[in-house]
Amino acid sequence: MASIIVPTDFSENAYNALFYATQLFPNEESHIYLVHSYEATLNDSISKMDPVANEGITAQLRTRVHNKLEEQSHRIKLDCAGQQLNVELMYAALPLNGIINDLIENLDIHFVVMGTKGATGLKEVFIGSQAVDVIKNISPIPLFLVPKDSNNLSPKSIAYATDFKKDDQLQNVTFLKMIIKEHNSKLQLVHFHKQSDIQNDVESQFSHLKSHLNDVEFVTHWISSEDSIESNLKQFCETQHIDLVTLMYHKYSFLKGLVKTSTVEKLSFHTDLPLLIFPEGS
Repeated sequence: MASIIVPTDFSENAYNALFYATQLFPNEESHIYLVHSYEATLNDSISKMDPVANEGITAQLRTRVHNKLEEQSHRIKLDCAGQQLNVELMYAALPLNGIINDLIENLDIHFVVMGTKGATGLKEVFIGSQAVDVIKNISPIPLFLVPKDSNNLSPKSIAYATDFKKDDQLQNVTFLKMIIKEHNSKLQLVHFHKQSDIQNDVESQFSHLKSHLNDVEFVTHWISSEDSIESNLKQFCETQHIDLVTLMYHKYSFLKGLVKTSTVEKLSFHTDLPLLIFPEGS
């Protein structure tokens, strides 16, 4: 059974991510934890001067949030008729990443799926949204980021972009292979490298990864990172008809640079493709 956390703000963007989550393993039972943080709304609504009134405001807000989550639950079950789908509602006046972490620490959660603004570029995906907080602060667990205009529900072609700065951990590869086998996907292993990398440990890291991928079909592409990684990755995804981009987030990876404002403002990688992020330690 797939156990999945899906944050929602009740937008169509968030619902698109919810539906995407249900289609990742459509042939097995899924348990969705539908999560909403109403911390900001509550802080905007309550008064510091009237604690009695605040109790009423809080109760009304909780009821409204619960009803909206019920509506989302009912809608997704109708849209996924025929699937084994369980939906549990979770909401609190706490930071979103705090709610998610609490669930991860106390339950057997397999991955998180959340919607992003997406189509105008990674700047909008990460900066000015809750996604960057989730990437940086949740416990290590696979995270899908689903842009609002994404319609790639079945990832038939998956790009795993890496610079081999760190050994790709077995748990990551195992999870990726589950996706590949579920959708009969083709894996495109994309290595971004500099000429100096050839003299380092790239070959040993590459060999180690290949040994973990010996039971799935994959093709390796070596792309220079001397030029813009973002534009090269965009071009690669377009020419190879990629449905899902997989990246690993660790302190030496190029992905970490993407979440820095000064770097993101210069990005040319505009995509409506879902991203699968493997945080360090997952």
